[in-house]
Amino acid sequence: MEPAESVQQDTPSDDPACLGDRINAPSVSVLPDWASWQVALSARRTSPARAAMGFDPLRSIVMSGHQPVVFHNGILAKLIALDEASKRTGAIAVWIVPDQDAVEVGAVRVPVGSRASLSADRVELVQTSGRGIAVGSLPAAEVDEPEHESLKDLAVQLDQYAGMNTLAGQFGYATIEHACGLLGIETPRLIFASELFGVDEFAGVIETMRQDPLLCAQSYNLAARKHPDAGVRALVIEGDRVELPLWGCRAGESRVAIDSLNIGSFDPQELLPRGLLMSAMARAYLADLFIHGTGGWVYDRISEDWFSDWLGIELAPMAMVTATQHLDLGFSPDETIDADQARWEMHHARHTPAMVGDHERQRIKDELVSQISALDPKDARRDGLYQELQSLLVIYRVEHADEIEAFAQRARLAVLLKDQYRVAQDRTWAFVHFGQDALLTLDRATRSAMS
Repeated sequence: MEPAESVQQDTPSDDPACLGDRINAPSVSVLPDWASWQVALSARRTSPARAAMGFDPLRSIVMSGHQPVVFHNGILAKLIALDEASKRTGAIAVWIVPDQDAVEVGAVRVPVGSRASLSADRVELVQTSGRGIAVGSLPAAEVDEPEHESLKDLAVQLDQYAGMNTLAGQFGYATIEHACGLLGIETPRLIFASELFGVDEFAGVIETMRQDPLLCAQSYNLAARKHPDAGVRALVIEGDRVELPLWGCRAGESRVAIDSLNIGSFDPQELLPRGLLMSAMARAYLADLFIHGTGGWVYDRISEDWFSDWLGIELAPMAMVTATQHLDLGFSPDETIDADQARWEMHHARHTPAMVGDHERQRIKDELVSQISALDPKDARRDGLYQELQSLLVIYRVEHADEIEAFAQRARLAVLLKDQYRVAQDRTWAFVHFGQDALLTLDRATRSAMS
């Protein structure tokens, strides 16, 4: 599937009374166009892995996924797109949870205060011990009662899944079901990375690695070098030790990087795929279309080249969906600018009439600058033109003193509220902090962008 021009959907409001609506207006990007999605989901792939995992082999599968954390609205847009693609085509919607990842599932940032008092707080919904442990290797946990109102409904959902075997299962199901409930959409089928190697086709990939780890690593590294912008490091090859794209995961223990020397010390069910291998296997044996965010859209090019070179397998097409939506934290969208940018604008406003709408003086200034530049540095006419230029700017600054001072005030405020601006500009606030109206606006914008 070749990339097409991005489709963006914005839903702004010009009514000054609707500040909250303006700040919550999402910008959504979708690649490629919907026609390419339709082609992918009409060309159903055949694989015994589908039936082995309980999927109807006669239906197409559209997939996406994310770590089992309380995610932001950029991820929520993928979930919405998954639902929309499923509804339009009749494909099975599947969300894969990377339970091999060692992530802080219970940590949620919460905005506190507004404008000058704005700051960010960190809330731990569950207490877990040990770093580097895969969330699929930790048991479900009791949820601490959160003080922040935006987290209370999610906490109830997490309590309902406290009987799950793993923390990944608890957070995976709770967050997805809570998000779908807020949006009024059907919950997709959830699968976990740890389930993959229980299927013969997936297990066969591991066996191929065991038989020739060097070929696997060399092919992986060659593909990674083709896409340096993805930022994926090469697998380490040192004598007999060949790193493999696997994790060794045991209950309650830190995950272990697998190589050709230690792979035999782990049982098959203790071996889990790293990110590239997980998405590659999903696209090779399950999905007809896989929806990534901006990161996956770049790094999964490596998976395509790697599986093609190593196993001769062409992966299913992928799509990209992402969104930016800011919380209403007391600032208008055009107010929260970078302090350095504000200082730059303050300085240039004194020399650039067009910045305050005086385009006629800007035209005269540009003509004078052009004439000065065209003359020899020793030409006496340069002084006269330069004085004419300075006089123009003096008059400009007097006539537009208020507008120029507004730039200065904006710069002073940007410096004073630098930390608050940074908090307000953050696009990674968890979806639970947004009101339902804002979330439904994102829902509409995402579905519209897919058109």
